[in-house]
Amino acid sequence: MRKAIILLSVLVLVLLTLSVTEIAPAVLEPAISVALSSPVVPQTSLMGKTGYSVFQLADGSLVLNTANQSCTFLIKLDSSNHLLWTKTVRIDQENTNLTRLLPTSDGGYVLAGLVDNMYVLVKTDSQGNVQWTKMYSSGAPINYFMSIIQTRDGGFAIAGFGEKVEEGLGWIWFAKTDSSGNMEWNETLSGPAADCPSTIIQTSDGGYVMSVVSYSFVPNQANFTLIKMNANGNVLGNTSYGGEGYYFQTECNCAIPTTDGGYLMAGYLWDKGAWIVKIDAEGNMQWNQTYGAKDSSITCALETQSGGYLLMTISNLTDAGLIMTDKAGNQLWNMTFPGVTLPWGLEGNFNSIIPAKDGGFIAVGSKNQSVWLAKLNYQHNGLTAFQVLLIAAVALAVAAIAALLIAQRKERVGKAKKAVQDMQIVVEVRYLAPFWT
Repeated sequence: MRKAIILLSVLVLVLLTLSVTEIAPAVLEPAISVALSSPVVPQTSLMGKTGYSVFQLADGSLVLNTANQSCTFLIKLDSSNHLLWTKTVRIDQENTNLTRLLPTSDGGYVLAGLVDNMYVLVKTDSQGNVQWTKMYSSGAPINYFMSIIQTRDGGFAIAGFGEKVEEGLGWIWFAKTDSSGNMEWNETLSGPAADCPSTIIQTSDGGYVMSVVSYSFVPNQANFTLIKMNANGNVLGNTSYGGEGYYFQTECNCAIPTTDGGYLMAGYLWDKGAWIVKIDAEGNMQWNQTYGAKDSSITCALETQSGGYLLMTISNLTDAGLIMTDKAGNQLWNMTFPGVTLPWGLEGNFNSIIPAKDGGFIAVGSKNQSVWLAKLNYQHNGLTAFQVLLIAAVALAVAAIAALLIAQRKERVGKAKKAVQDMQIVVEVRYLAPFWT
């Protein structure tokens, strides 16, 4: 009995060890699907027609930015998804579509975008009240606002795309401000091909990494490119991924740092579908994968706890969806939200899906000309062989241990009874001994 329990215990220990390593998640994750719950708030309660970004704060509340044709709305919901307030932002009666949002280190928020071809930052307090507004000119005839981060010193780094004519070759405009939005420096970056940025990432040394798509109309192709810069925005080096043939015409919509020190770049291959490229810490491409049909694109990505990736997608220009991959980029499952749309292309880099603090994910987009906000929860569809084996081994171990405890108890009770009987005999013998002498 004891040997059987030891063997079962070892088996359970091995299985539990696998469950917290990279082996078990690869077995378990394919059995997980994501079920879409009802939108967490009625669509009619949120101002705007387009939902851009959503963030969950430490107390579980949500903040998001939405817009219609003329105004931007900053919206706050409590942890139960009840509307707390809505703030309307419009600058000088101009159409104000501020597509980027960031919670700031002081508890407030910053909205960013373009107004009348000017780069704009709007800083608010924690209640959404405007504290300051700053506008910047890059000098380009046509501009597109692409990315913003808050830097470690409390300032902001912003990047955009400038061009001389619509749908023409252009260049990157990269700028740094202080915490009050005052310009500290700006750089114009261009190369032999046109460059359009998508994401800024500040590195541990105070410098920056920027994901870029590099276009060239002769020949007609483009590449994913990762640019490394110092703290003043000076280029230290860059690496491109793609080229002729299969990589014909790429579009890089976003990049994220990964837990292994590398990066994941995501977007699409023209006429091929959605595309991701995994890069190590030295900038070497480790692997790349394509997904979906023609005109599918990835708008943003998350790294999951198991080391895989959750990709927010848009297909047919109309339908949003999700793709879950393992750590090597192999697709595990996908789902589509018919009628839910996301901005894409030059507006496709935004925070449209986030992990929820209580599990699952929170997503924002648009549906039926209204803001669509939804909670996505994990739902297990049955058990994998690994799970069945683990449950059976645990059950057998528990049953064996229970049987051993019962046997040990019976053995102790039997010994106790025998000891009492032996004691009674001794007492009786000693008591009768004087009559025998």
